[in-house]
Amino acid sequence: MESLRQWAFGLCGAAIACGLAQMILPESNLQKLFHITCSVFFLCCLLSPVILSPISWEPSVQEELQQQIEERAKRLSETLENQGIETLRQTARGVLDELGIDGGKIYINTHENETGGISISECEVQLDERYAPRHQEIREALRQRLGVQVLIGYQKE
Repeated sequence: MESLRQWAFGLCGAAIACGLAQMILPESNLQKLFHITCSVFFLCCLLSPVILSPISWEPSVQEELQQQIEERAKRLSETLENQGIETLRQTARGVLDELGIDGGKIYINTHENETGGISISECEVQLDERYAPRHQEIREALRQRLGVQVLIGYQKE
């Protein structure tokens, strides 16, 4: 809407400028040439929106394609991140099973990195307090297999 207003204002300004210039110009042979020049100038101002930038009421095919690509990339990224977290959780569960540890809750803590992706910062494990004497063994086994910092908490069951 703003561009239409600017075009109309420019058209009025061109008409006023051409009219004032014709009034100031003295009677001579140049007056016909100047009249034709003003007419062509005014016609160019009138047709400038059509000539310079064709009006497009629909989004371009490229814009639609770009939006689809961005949506698919976002969904793929979210799926990969969720699968990575679940894989890490299953690996931790496997380590606990190998060590003969029943139950326990496994939490994977993440944070957003500089590039907007998700990084896994640590694995937190909640175990029964009867496994507390094996703390160092459990922690070291999880850290070696998972490759992230491991926090272990104990509670009474």
